[in-house]
Amino acid sequence: MPDLCQPRAVLAVAVGGELLALLFALALPLDANRFWPRLGLWSLAVQWVGLLGSAGLCALGPSLGRLPIVMSSTLALIWLLLLTAATTLAAAWFGLLPLTGEALSWLLARNLLLTALVAGVVLRLIYLRHAGRERDQALGRAQLEVLQARMRPHFLFNSLNTIASLVASDAGRAEEVTLALADLLRASIEAGDRLIPLSDEIELCRQYLDLERLRLGERLTVDWQVDAVPASAQVPPLSLQPLLENAVYHGIEPMPGGGRIALRLYAPEHGTLEIVIDNPIAPRRPGSGLHMAMLNLRARLAGHFGDTASLVEVEESGRHRVRLRLPITRT
Repeated sequence: MPDLCQPRAVLAVAVGGELLALLFALALPLDANRFWPRLGLWSLAVQWVGLLGSAGLCALGPSLGRLPIVMSSTLALIWLLLLTAATTLAAAWFGLLPLTGEALSWLLARNLLLTALVAGVVLRLIYLRHAGRERDQALGRAQLEVLQARMRPHFLFNSLNTIASLVASDAGRAEEVTLALADLLRASIEAGDRLIPLSDEIELCRQYLDLERLRLGERLTVDWQVDAVPASAQVPPLSLQPLLENAVYHGIEPMPGGGRIALRLYAPEHGTLEIVIDNPIAPRRPGSGLHMAMLNLRARLAGHFGDTASLVEVEESGRHRVRLRLPITRT
């Protein structure tokens, strides 16, 4: 069931009910003297059933959501039919419908049939919309899992190269790197396609850079500016680490003297997180995976946040800068 407690849902019910009342009034034989009274009566009946029905379904929404679709739809339909019957009988009781006996019975039967038809169509549309949303979410989860799987081999390949370069020269450091790699892979595999706290992603980045610093030594310098950002903000797993990996691989490693990577996180607007990663520009390596990693991350961001997230890269003053902007989503 949709959330009928929201103001937009109540407004939709009111507007839809008024259009339905107008349709019913126009369906009757045209009589200029009786059109407006008929429209007023239909509006009163339809709005009464629609708004009271929405209020009841709003209260029962959590319970109905736990029931099978057929049962929850049947209970919702029964609730609307009871309201229709009560509204029709109350109108006759207060003299709004000067009908009795067989005429009142036919009117009641007609109103119940109209309610059943309209409610059936609406419930069917709600079900189709829900099923479509479920299919889209399942497809999105599958696409995110594929993208996540593509990130891990690239990360694993570079980390294994680091271990291989240390085995002959420093076995102790190679063991430290292996243990750090195990922790990183465990964190990335357990994350799946869900959002994780920003603090966890930052810790993952620190572990990765510590791993790279074992190989590069003083050639790698990192300037962290992350204190003013809410650590409870949620980000996709492995969203910052691939950007830092590109900064190391394409900006620091090719330069004999190394360089400095600056990571800055801040919130320029309420509810918005901005992340800037800045590194020196080095000669491009042939066959580099920079653009593939960027396209991959853009697709993952779109899967989580849609158009509200952006990833932009620029080169200026001898520096390569990546700017990631996304909404702050808390659990």
